[in-house]
Amino acid sequence: MRLLEFAALALRNLRGYALRSFLTTLGVVFGIASVVTMMALGRGAEAEILRQIDKMGITNVIVNSVKPPEGNSANSTRTWVSSYGLKFTDFEQIKATIPGIRRVLPVHNYTERAWEGALKEDVLVQGVTPEYFEATKLRIAQGRPLAVGDELDRQTVCVVHLQLLRALGHYGDPIGFRLRVGDQIYEVVGIIEDEEFQGLMRKALAGTERRDNTVYAPYSTVLTRVGTRSVSRKSGQFEATDIELNQIVVEAESQQTVLPVAHMLRTLLDHYHENSDYELVVPLELLEQRRQYQRVFNIALLLIAGISLLVGGIGIANIMLATVTERTREIGVRRAIGAKRVHVMSQFLTETVMLAAAGGILGVATGYVGTVLTESWTSWEAEFTPGVALWALLVACGVGILSGLFPAWRASNLDPIQALRYE
Repeated sequence: MRLLEFAALALRNLRGYALRSFLTTLGVVFGIASVVTMMALGRGAEAEILRQIDKMGITNVIVNSVKPPEGNSANSTRTWVSSYGLKFTDFEQIKATIPGIRRVLPVHNYTERAWEGALKEDVLVQGVTPEYFEATKLRIAQGRPLAVGDELDRQTVCVVHLQLLRALGHYGDPIGFRLRVGDQIYEVVGIIEDEEFQGLMRKALAGTERRDNTVYAPYSTVLTRVGTRSVSRKSGQFEATDIELNQIVVEAESQQTVLPVAHMLRTLLDHYHENSDYELVVPLELLEQRRQYQRVFNIALLLIAGISLLVGGIGIANIMLATVTERTREIGVRRAIGAKRVHVMSQFLTETVMLAAAGGILGVATGYVGTVLTESWTSWEAEFTPGVALWALLVACGVGILSGLFPAWRASNLDPIQALRYE
């Protein structure tokens, strides 16, 4: 009952100075709105990072062939064909010597031009085994993925993105479409579900900055019909390469064995590849790095928002000190009729907490609106949750308590006799 009395009295006092009370809460409103928006954006960014890395397979270790630095390739000075990257022997040695792995998947790529009538499109043909789709979490939206029979019989079938067929002018049923790639004809048996991969995630999986131009064909078919040599066009120039395997996907038995498997892979490949013609991508390591970066980012954002809260708290403290001065005679009267110091202190603390709580509620609402607007105006994803709102309200109340402690203490320590004489 005493708390209710304090709250009712505080509300009456604050309503007596409605405009001043409202202006006092603005600092808290903007501070809490900043905290809510920053936290929502930070949580959204972290969730998106987790989704992207999960698409790579958290238990996978991806090894890509990369062109070594100029002058490091011994073959580049003796032939017009550049030979580098992963070998078939690397694939066999990984399978035979490294423990703790569930499966090892070879991938061979070549670049070519797909065409249909007068329309042409540069594509990346990726020779993969049927298990590749499960390991890299590529989902089929229509048709089927590559099957074991396709691999064993070296069938000329493929799985593509629907955007590629649209770019070639085909808007009919994609299943069964005969896709011309160079001098090869692949029958489309499946369409991959549309996805968005960004930056390193996209490059690690496909070895290219685009994914909608990738054609997935049986690994044995690509090696048999095309071989390991390919000619690519870059900036109007032709580059001939002889790469046995463009990628090896190693799937560990569990998340606990990923890092040991990655360490053994580095040791094995470093022994046979002195030219630095491969790169190792470990999604689990990327996850930990991104989480660390995200934590730093979140702390920086909260510090920036905390400055606004600090300014708001100082504003509340300043106004409450002025209020104590204005209400000195009132405090003297209350002490004279029996109010104790703790009662006076509780009264002023209640007022500051109510000011801060009102600012917190308005700040959460403003932050939610800001989050929605940020999502609609930018490509950033935000995640507003009740937990964020509750945490922001608790912070606002904490700011109110800290801001009101000194003014409340000062009010409770006024001498009643001097307070009654105050004019």
